[in-house]
Amino acid sequence: MRIVVFARHPGGGIRTYFSYVYGDQAQSANCFSLVTPESEALQNLVAPLPNVDVVGQSSENLIVLLMTLLKQVIKARPELVHSHGFTAGLIAALPLWVLRIPHIITTHDVFMPGHFQGRFGRLKKLIMARLFSLADVINPVGEDAVSNFVETFPTLGSSGRVKGIRNGIKAEAFLGDHVRNLRNEAGIPDDALVLGFFGRFMAQKGFGLLVDAVEQLNRRSSERPVHVCCFGWGGFIREEQADIRSRGLDSFFHFFPATDSMAEAIRGVDVVVMPSKWEACPLLPMEVMVSGRPLITSNCIGMKEVVADSPAMVFEVGSLAGLLEKIQLFEANQNAFQLESDRFREEAALRFDVSQTSSKLAHLFDGVLANKESGR
Repeated sequence: MRIVVFARHPGGGIRTYFSYVYGDQAQSANCFSLVTPESEALQNLVAPLPNVDVVGQSSENLIVLLMTLLKQVIKARPELVHSHGFTAGLIAALPLWVLRIPHIITTHDVFMPGHFQGRFGRLKKLIMARLFSLADVINPVGEDAVSNFVETFPTLGSSGRVKGIRNGIKAEAFLGDHVRNLRNEAGIPDDALVLGFFGRFMAQKGFGLLVDAVEQLNRRSSERPVHVCCFGWGGFIREEQADIRSRGLDSFFHFFPATDSMAEAIRGVDVVVMPSKWEACPLLPMEVMVSGRPLITSNCIGMKEVVADSPAMVFEVGSLAGLLEKIQLFEANQNAFQLESDRFREEAALRFDVSQTSSKLAHLFDGVLANKESGR
């Protein structure tokens, strides 16, 4: 099956989705042609995949990007277009409907309270609902995201167009035992408690809450210092680093460049902390649990679905007291939590392996085409 893939922001979870899901064996019979803004990182990521090719790149300008998509669609006449993200899906919906090309929109985010407030909020929501209805299927990446979408657009939910498929990871890549010696690289004392933060420096990820917690912990009369190894990118990283320096905390935070060896980096910290404010269906907690490291996380939307029935230590989203409590609980029982995490690795690998995601997506593709052929 020839499938044109369309994305406006092919970074983070979307880029990983291309590699994990399209690269899985269940998709080997399908050929994916990517139309995205220019991204060398994306090209390098999908280069090893024999069934994935970057055929159209342009600027991020919406009109230019849409024209690039339409040229590729008219040239290749694919069986289906798979859009990723709200923006890409919405701008492609009308022209693909006119061209009668089957269209699936996979959404990688959720709508938060206040999203449609303001003078034109109601009109914006109405237009979005109409455009979403032109797609054959809306495919949120998790059950929390499905519920969020249906609550936001109940008419679409009742039409049967919203079909969720939970995200997944290449579990085998995280089942090894190699550990990166981050203490040695950063000069962290042997007796320190080492937290890990992996992700973008955006308000959504709650990094500021972690900074507040580390400040309080290191200014108490504790004999064990708390350090943080940060693997992140973009967003407000410079502003966050400036805030850390202004508080005199820069000796406790260690920033590393991006790495392709995530499992080794995850195992280089004592515990990973994810104080997110919202998620759709995050991959990092899956990677952490399969890697065998303890996890402290908020119970935000999207996250709570992933960490349910797991050893993760969960606190109320946005609660500094809750985060402090979990860090101190882990510190007091580190060996026990590590043992529990080790025992959970195999189950996590089975639960989160991308083969399930990819197989369900293949069935979704087939179902959409079958409905089109039957005239439904």
